[in-house]
Amino acid sequence: MDIIGKWKVKELNIPTVDGVKTFTPETLPDDEDFEDYKKGSTQIFEFKPDGTLNTLMPIPEDMIEVAKEEGMEILDGGYALLDSTVWKENDGKFFFDSKIEGEFLGETVDSFMEIKVTPDGCLLHQFDTLLLEKA
Repeated sequence: MDIIGKWKVKELNIPTVDGVKTFTPETLPDDEDFEDYKKGSTQIFEFKPDGTLNTLMPIPEDMIEVAKEEGMEILDGGYALLDSTVWKENDGKFFFDSKIEGEFLGETVDSFMEIKVTPDGCLLHQFDTLLLEKA
């Protein structure tokens, strides 16, 4: 499978007091508890051929200058670069550098986490909380 390109959020798997609930960006509740999820649901994940994984946020055209003034890096197409890390393929599986460091039972934890591919060709990303589809 080729994951090069831009991917958008199709579904969000959100932990709640009633267990994990699945929402689409359009069905997220208008509730303060879901405000950050609403913002995150507009993110685009760009897998580049050089092994870079960029997390992008679309910025409305009338807000681009304000975003630049606030120090955001704005890329072509009106996207703010929120984060950049690396991704890799190993034995047909995909991984991204979560940048999480630490030890478990005295062993250094590998910061690379798997990005699972679903049977319908979507990607499960960020601890399986985001289901991504090609943008």
